[in-house]
Amino acid sequence: MKPQMPAPCRLSATLPFSAPFLPLAVALVENGAKGFGCSGREAGGLVLAMEELFSFYAGQAAKGSAVSIDLEDQGYRLALALTFRMGDPDLRALNLTWNCNLDNEESLALLGPMIAARSVSGLRLEFGADEQVTLRLTRNRDYPQAGPVPLPPADLAGALRPLEPSRDDLRHFAAMAHTAEVGFLPGFLARPDMAADMLTAGHLSALLIEQGTWIRGGVLWRPLTDSCLELYGPYVFGDDADDQGLSLLLDQAIGRISRSAYRGLVRRQGPLAGAERFFDFLGQLSLRGKDGILHCACYYRQLREESSGTVYCGEPLATFLGEQYNRLCLPRQIRPSATDPARLRQASVLAAELEQERSLAIIRPLGAGRDMAANLAAHLDLLRGEGIANFQVELDTGRSEDTAFALALAATGFVPRLVIPDAGQGDLVIYDHPTGEAAP
Repeated sequence: MKPQMPAPCRLSATLPFSAPFLPLAVALVENGAKGFGCSGREAGGLVLAMEELFSFYAGQAAKGSAVSIDLEDQGYRLALALTFRMGDPDLRALNLTWNCNLDNEESLALLGPMIAARSVSGLRLEFGADEQVTLRLTRNRDYPQAGPVPLPPADLAGALRPLEPSRDDLRHFAAMAHTAEVGFLPGFLARPDMAADMLTAGHLSALLIEQGTWIRGGVLWRPLTDSCLELYGPYVFGDDADDQGLSLLLDQAIGRISRSAYRGLVRRQGPLAGAERFFDFLGQLSLRGKDGILHCACYYRQLREESSGTVYCGEPLATFLGEQYNRLCLPRQIRPSATDPARLRQASVLAAELEQERSLAIIRPLGAGRDMAANLAAHLDLLRGEGIANFQVELDTGRSEDTAFALALAATGFVPRLVIPDAGQGDLVIYDHPTGEAAP
């Protein structure tokens, strides 16, 4: 069922967007973070980002304009949003690839946004009507890595029982999953206290199974969007693959999820035996690793009657989407749309999430610009130089800032592989890079 979200702890203020109000903006975030129980690096990164972004963009803002500041405690992290109006904000320094040249005055002026982008855990951009820009930043609380805990003995016997986990149950399960080195483990399970806080805050749901006095396995799910959930697991501990445990976890979890208001459920992990009982197969991605090729299968379960939708995009994305929508029987209308270079901002912005264990970089478009192909190629070069072997791009068909990247993705060698319905503002198109190298 849909997680019950507690009333959010939020502070909001609207201030004149000018330098004299910088101390007030910084104090709001600093004292707000302290009031939410964050201190040290947790609060410091967000306060620093606030100071640098306010200083930089206030210098570009029109006289008499305002900025809205929203700070929210989401349990396992703090979320900060800055909203203001600006025609063509300079966003170059928000890219991972930006390097500040201390001998260049223009480059030096962008040091603040560069520092801000690297002081937080996550960054998103939204562009609204009337030149509205929203910078959304998150800073995770600091959590220790999981330590080793005992795993169930090989001769464990007895009936399996479902368990609605408490905070302590989930914390212990997360440590067990980390100790067992299960494949495709999400990052929050490597930090048991983070998983427990996500459960308490309503950002995560879970079901465990017990055998005797031992936790034998579990399955978890959390929202990707307001209409789509992502499933993690099932994970069953033991030397053999326990079909009874897997079936019990999936039957119970999907039964609960099916009663929720969500329209879809996606699972992105290794191949799942008997998946056809629960899911439709969307496609498979291959990841290169030191031990060979790792296959990531993508499964999907439709929970509600599929709603119709419209996607505006150009080629070659339109052809790929048409084929996938026909295959999956998704009622989508594709309408032609071309990006006008004259209307683009000077610089594009990309976010990159790294998964070192799988040598994977997941790249997400944040803002379109005239340099999209060059920016993608620069990210490939930088990340390949850091030893990353696998590259994926997640493109949201509901955001024109994303679909504008279609030609640039093709030009840099990215290939669309599969579509996940309702996994963004629209559908999510997953691209990968077959060679891990930039196109010539």
